[in-house]
Amino acid sequence: MMLCSVTPTFEAASAADLDLIRATLSASDLPFDDIDEHVGEFILARCEGATIGTVAVQYTGQAALLRSLCVVRDHRGRAIGTQLLAAIETKVARRGVLELYLLTTSAGAFFERLGFSMTSRSDAPPGIRSTAQFLTLCPSTAVCMRKNLSAIPNQPSGAP
Repeated sequence: MMLCSVTPTFEAASAADLDLIRATLSASDLPFDDIDEHVGEFILARCEGATIGTVAVQYTGQAALLRSLCVVRDHRGRAIGTQLLAAIETKVARRGVLELYLLTTSAGAFFERLGFSMTSRSDAPPGIRSTAQFLTLCPSTAVCMRKNLSAIPNQPSGAP
């Protein structure tokens, strides 16, 4: 894959993107078994027609579970993951989400740099703990992280 020579665009996914999302997540060893029901919550990073990154959330009241933040290997290290996270944070803040949770086995340092902090899985709200990610898709060794979104502006922006 060639590196993107233009600024990536960020757009909402549709059901037509499911196979592409599955392939992107699979290539990075991320779970994708239940994404069909959440495809409407995905934001895709695209460059010159190619999908180069994904991110999604699963809503549970005033908390949401960040999932599937992934950048295609050849495009890592160019702040695309940071931009995807910013886009999804703006989207969820507009919906009144106050806390964002995630599970990770390998990207804890990345998320700490972006304002997440470690928390106990048992301290996550019941709605978060009842998701497939918590119950079966992510291993019990995955760390739980949390970010308070009260400082994220919830004004409309260019994010999907």
